[in-house]
Amino acid sequence: MKNSHKGYKLPDGLKIGERFLLSFDLADATPQSGRLQDMNKEGALCIDVAPECQPPFGTPVTVSTMPQSPQEFCFSSEILGRSTLDGRLPVLLVKAPSRLEKQQRRNSFRISAALKSRVMWEEDEMLSKPAVLTNLSGGGAHLYMRTLPQKDRLLLTIDAPDSFIEEWAMRQVGRLNSSKSHVFSDPFEEACTKLRDGFSDIETRLVKASVYNRDERGPIYALAVSFAQPNDGAFRLVSYLQRQALQRGVHNPTPAMATAA
Repeated sequence: MKNSHKGYKLPDGLKIGERFLLSFDLADATPQSGRLQDMNKEGALCIDVAPECQPPFGTPVTVSTMPQSPQEFCFSSEILGRSTLDGRLPVLLVKAPSRLEKQQRRNSFRISAALKSRVMWEEDEMLSKPAVLTNLSGGGAHLYMRTLPQKDRLLLTIDAPDSFIEEWAMRQVGRLNSSKSHVFSDPFEEACTKLRDGFSDIETRLVKASVYNRDERGPIYALAVSFAQPNDGAFRLVSYLQRQALQRGVHNPTPAMATAA
């Protein structure tokens, strides 16, 4: 396939053959993954999706890269209809963006997850809302929330798995025992508490927010946040989750669609 068609050219960053996630601004609409197949003569993106996916003309859609993609971007668009390529491959026609906003590439390994979290921020008062963390690296995270924060500065608390906390606590206790320098009555419980505290009130900045989906309760927002400082605990948790996935025979698994509380 060519990257241009009769004067139209794909914006820098879009590549024929790359897979994307399409999130439709429709009640009960399920996000769809699709591959960019071509750009038609009218300049619309031709993305193949499941045949039953037939959003009406004009439906707002958010197009974003898949978690495994080496690059990262997201843009808002609209549906222009359906068509077929070569008379056989059904595709969804999506209005092409005039340009893609350049985003910083990830500087640390990122892995899919499904962890309960809480986000705090201050408006007229301090607010605390539940969230589901679905993607984590040492430098930031992706979250789903029912409430859209109105501030950029957020405090994130992650409910790290008990097995991870206990594993790292045992390592720390082993180091304490070898040094014979600890004075705690219960070094294991002390280590667990300290590790959990490291995942509380992490200072973050809201990088990107969009409507991920809608249901009978209203919109679910997708948030991307970056840590104010590289988080050692997050690096350790990413390594732990990666190791657990490899033990199950899954490479960087993508969790089932999480539902924000």
